[in-house]
Amino acid sequence: MNPGSAERGWWWVALLLVGFVVALALRTAVPSEDGVSYLWMAQRFAAGDFGAGLGAVFPPGFPLLCAPLVWLGLDVERAALAVNALSLALALWPLQRAAQATAPGAGWPAVLAFAAIPLLPRLAAEAYSEPPFLLAMAWGTWLGVRGRWLGLGLAAGLAFWIRPEGLLLPLAFLLADPARAWRALLPAGLGVLALAVLRGCAGAGFDPLPLLAFHELRDDLPGRGDVLANLLAVPGGWLEAFGLVGLLPLLWLAAPARRALSRPHGPRWLAAAGWAVLLQVAVVCTFVVRRRFFVSAAVGVALLGGAALAAWPARWRRLVLGLALVFGGVVGYRGTIDPDRAVERELGGFLRQQLRPGETVAGDLPRVIWFAGLPPPPPRHFDADQLAALAAAPAVRFVVIAAGSRRESSREVLPLLVGSFAPAELPESLAARCAERGLVVLARR
Repeated sequence: MNPGSAERGWWWVALLLVGFVVALALRTAVPSEDGVSYLWMAQRFAAGDFGAGLGAVFPPGFPLLCAPLVWLGLDVERAALAVNALSLALALWPLQRAAQATAPGAGWPAVLAFAAIPLLPRLAAEAYSEPPFLLAMAWGTWLGVRGRWLGLGLAAGLAFWIRPEGLLLPLAFLLADPARAWRALLPAGLGVLALAVLRGCAGAGFDPLPLLAFHELRDDLPGRGDVLANLLAVPGGWLEAFGLVGLLPLLWLAAPARRALSRPHGPRWLAAAGWAVLLQVAVVCTFVVRRRFFVSAAVGVALLGGAALAAWPARWRRLVLGLALVFGGVVGYRGTIDPDRAVERELGGFLRQQLRPGETVAGDLPRVIWFAGLPPPPPRHFDADQLAALAAAPAVRFVVIAAGSRRESSREVLPLLVGSFAPAELPESLAARCAERGLVVLARR
């Protein structure tokens, strides 16, 4: 593909990517469990309740992007979908520019590699925050490649408002070009400080990242911080996140890929991309391995993969990218949230109609609680005693438990609730669907 058509081609990829995200959203029955926390925050911001929104443990960047659309009257789920789909589309332009600047002919392969990541469109459809985060990271990478250190730092600071891994980007460039990239650290730090000040002014404390302290107190992640075990789990999670695209950076180790770099600063900027990927993986290994966490490295993976493929003959390049796109599309389309989880939306709506002012719902089903019009619980799993303690609050009228899940605590808590709760009366069709899904709904006696 000649440079001119590559410049125009990203638009077509962007449109197809948006269409695919929308198609996935149409077959996604409910948002993700973390996603409903973002949606609730967006609702609070749109209502002007910044204290509640900023008091959540999640970073506020993604909900803040959704809030203006919600304030204008758009349904919050559609607002999140619009922000995510557009973020993925708009990330392609800086990605293409950054890749082309590092290795001749790498722009188009990098764009297609990014679009072929199977998990990324699903995260967009399920109201996760990765798409706008990757938009900020793509712009930051492009600015860094151009030597615009102030812009790189500002983009990293904005990315931090969405996901804390944003601060890894200036560190990656610093490792690749310590003599100059240090200039990006100050504006990135100002982004962190600005978030701390905003939280403090809203009465939520001056901690810019309460999620870190929240995770430190969690007792539901037994493998947290087990670096060796997490390292062994990286390949599986990596391939689940990236599919065939996850193998492309390995091609960078091949001699033909290294010889393809004729740009004077190409190796340096690809080293920055490599450091960005390694730092992202290192952070995951210090926490817990989840396939979703690896997607934060998507910009670096696409850059390295694009540079490696740029050295290949056109026939082989097209074959590899075609296989990656087909694989990513099929896996992404077939891996959406199970349709039978739609009962959580129906159940939440029913409970919302039953609640009187001041009453609430407890349990281990965040989506049901949010659909009932209430703040979702903290993003963690509760043991049986913790669930029973939540249910003991006087304001709790209903308890919803996923007794059919693999978590033992969801079954162990039921005997602890017998004295205060009894099976709730539900419409026959709703009761049948809850039973099929293994959902137990209790009402206070």
